[in-house]
Amino acid sequence: MLLSRNLTDSIVNLLQNDAEHHEIIFLLGTRQTGKTSLTRLVAEASDFNSGETFFFDLEDKEYRTLFGTGSIAELNSILRLEGIDPARRSLLIFDEVQLLDDPANLLKLLHDHFPELRIIATGSSSLQIKQKFSDSLAGRKRVFLVRPLDFDEFLLFKEDSRLLQARKLFRENPNDAVLPRIMEAYHDRFLGLLEEYLIFGGYPEVVLSESKTAKAEKLNSIVTSYIQKDIREFGNIENIDGYNNLLKYLAVNTGAQFNLASAQSTVGLSGPTLKKYLGLLQETFIIKEVPPFFTNKNKEISKSKKIFFTDTGIRNLQIKNFNIPSLRSDIGPLYENYAFTVLEQDADLLTSNYFYRTQAKTEIDFITVREQQCRLIEVKAGTFDRPVKAMSAFEKKYQRQFAGISKTVVNRSCLARKNGFRFLPAWLL
Repeated sequence: MLLSRNLTDSIVNLLQNDAEHHEIIFLLGTRQTGKTSLTRLVAEASDFNSGETFFFDLEDKEYRTLFGTGSIAELNSILRLEGIDPARRSLLIFDEVQLLDDPANLLKLLHDHFPELRIIATGSSSLQIKQKFSDSLAGRKRVFLVRPLDFDEFLLFKEDSRLLQARKLFRENPNDAVLPRIMEAYHDRFLGLLEEYLIFGGYPEVVLSESKTAKAEKLNSIVTSYIQKDIREFGNIENIDGYNNLLKYLAVNTGAQFNLASAQSTVGLSGPTLKKYLGLLQETFIIKEVPPFFTNKNKEISKSKKIFFTDTGIRNLQIKNFNIPSLRSDIGPLYENYAFTVLEQDADLLTSNYFYRTQAKTEIDFITVREQQCRLIEVKAGTFDRPVKAMSAFEKKYQRQFAGISKTVVNRSCLARKNGFRFLPAWLL
């Protein structure tokens, strides 16, 4: 049975309510994040019946040859050969579309000349998408980023509906005075599942694997497949050892400001090569940079950034550490990386995430800005219920620049509001 994803309803609604523009739906994300399963979920939830849905796996050479055409007449014949009537409403799903030599041309032809057909395409590498797609699809596509499971989806996959409902209740009634006592009853279960999520991450097949060994083996399989298919073949990288060493360096330094000179010296790569590899890691959705907060936007571009992994399981694999939190020296960076993924998942086009560090080394882990609202987030791996001086100082300094500034301290277990601070257990973030 396929388990639902948060994106399902949004994609189904677009698929069924966009008759005028019939945009091509793109699902992008790393391998094994569940893009293929999501397309099947969408197909099942849509109003297309089984005889109107057609799935093409473009890792199959035969399909790549068939759909490599640039001719409308030939494409019309191919569709009929596959049992598709181009004049009738149907759903076509192209998995790993970037493997075609000219995917943009195929999708443009389908969109422009076969208006009854709805198209979903998936891809594992924005690098290849950028290389092979031109502006010819401008205005013809809608892109969704398929990430590893968020914590709500993780709980769904773990079949813990009670904790899912508790999180929903908290989101809907965050100021309810009785919630701290109610949530305390769920603390141990929440914390145990959050710690599993921090250690092994949110790749669906990893979450569904039962044992620690099986989870580690699945993570290793995902990374091996990623390096062989997305990096060696399409990234033109010959120094795989250097690339792997960079991954380990980033894992060890998760949440620290990235220092190019230190990385060059430690990893043994030249500056241009190291920058190229960092770009590849971002284009293939393995890492994400967080810039520093500056009112001067030029400084924001030039200053060193923090780097986080989009999945903590992939991060932990690089250092071969799947120990429980009580045996780890890096639980702080893991909590911070988790907070980063939540903030990224919640961000929209108007939202920007930053970190804050002054010359006096005053720090705030994250600053989220959306229009004139500013949210300060400090992350603590232990239970913490005290005011954070750096956040109060920031509020005093920048209060005239924002309509509102909120202060949230994410920690292990404290749920409270006092002295203008909100203390929030990580499992409710």
